[in-house]
Amino acid sequence: MQERKFIIKIYKDYDWEIKLKTLSDYSLYPELQLEIFAIERQTSDRKIVYLFDATIEEDYILLVKEDDRFKEECTFEIMIDDGSGEESNSSVEGTFIDALEYIKKEFSDE
Repeated sequence: MQERKFIIKIYKDYDWEIKLKTLSDYSLYPELQLEIFAIERQTSDRKIVYLFDATIEEDYILLVKEDDRFKEECTFEIMIDDGSGEESNSSVEGTFIDALEYIKKEFSDE
């Protein structure tokens, strides 16, 4: 099975999102039912398509480590906007847990 591809967008002074690269409208998908992120969506077969929040807490990461949906191996393209425009880094492979850890590190570097 081919890995799904996502974009991580980090707006250093505001918020972050992880979205399926082909996603056009997250509101068409049901909630994850975790209620830890501002917006969290999944497919009907429980695959993550979108996560969004203004912060990232260690408690969030600890909770998702127990959830198999966050252990899926994917490819993530990282885009960081530090206020001067978006900069695209090379793609990385990992799990959603890895992606959230990366976002947490970027926010703590402020």
